[in-house]
Amino acid sequence: MSADVIDLAIIGGGPAGMSAALVAGRARLRTVVVNEEQPRNAVTTASHGFLTRDGAHPAELLSIAKQQLRKYDTVRYVQGRAQGVEAVAGGVRLHANGETVTARRVIIATGYRDDLASLKLPGIVDVYGKSVYPCPFCDGFEHRDERIAVFGAAGAEHLVPVVRVWSSDVILFTNGEALDEAVASSMRDKGVEVVLEPVVRLHSTDGNLTAVEVHGGRTVVRDSGFVASDTSVPATKFPDELGVGTTVNDWGMEVCETHDAGKTNVANVYVVGDASHGFSGLIDAAAEGSRCAADIVIELAMERWAASGSSTG
Repeated sequence: MSADVIDLAIIGGGPAGMSAALVAGRARLRTVVVNEEQPRNAVTTASHGFLTRDGAHPAELLSIAKQQLRKYDTVRYVQGRAQGVEAVAGGVRLHANGETVTARRVIIATGYRDDLASLKLPGIVDVYGKSVYPCPFCDGFEHRDERIAVFGAAGAEHLVPVVRVWSSDVILFTNGEALDEAVASSMRDKGVEVVLEPVVRLHSTDGNLTAVEVHGGRTVVRDSGFVASDTSVPATKFPDELGVGTTVNDWGMEVCETHDAGKTNVANVYVVGDASHGFSGLIDAAAEGSRCAADIVIELAMERWAASGSSTG
């Protein structure tokens, strides 16, 4: 990394970060992308809903993105971990791989990682990303008309109606969590069984969910499932360390407060993707990264314009 000041540092190489890098490269911004290459979606077998790439593995999407960035000689891609970022006069200072770079702007696109242990679902590791998922939009179609389990009480009132788009056979397992009686009554009235007992074990074969065993000895046959309780935690603490404000989204998740395509309350600091929404989906994250980088291009262009000399004649 260069010791002088560059235009843009991007932390994270998912769809949001790499899309931002593409726009920055095409605008000839001097940019560095730092990506640890340990994405949250690495456990899944395919990504869905991304136009022209539906069904591609996440690793394939990253490989294509890296290949396409190579022709933009103002963009440097660094595989490694960012150790820290701090605000400095006129920009930010990023520490990564034992080196330091100062940039006029930073985009944090590190998103979230899953804390599966917090679910307290024995056997979840065997099925997560293979037949049990966090997002029905990403994986619901592949499990249409199956016997689907929804796990967790928090957020169930939002998730269960959505999952019913793909299957009429849905059972809610609260895993011992309390569920508002009005919500439970509404579920039952609409044909959704509510199982309140704690889950003893998720049974599976080769990653495919086969049954849910609950306390008391009952075993309920299920083919696939979705998780209502939030399993995610921020992948980095950089926004907090920089003083970025937070808010609570409609699903009860604490997320970074952003506006105007990722702009935060901290000067020169932008947050895009899951960290600003809780879950944005691949194509939405890519679009947000693109918009964010375009806004930064315009900002820097206007700063250069204002700083340039005037001519008279």
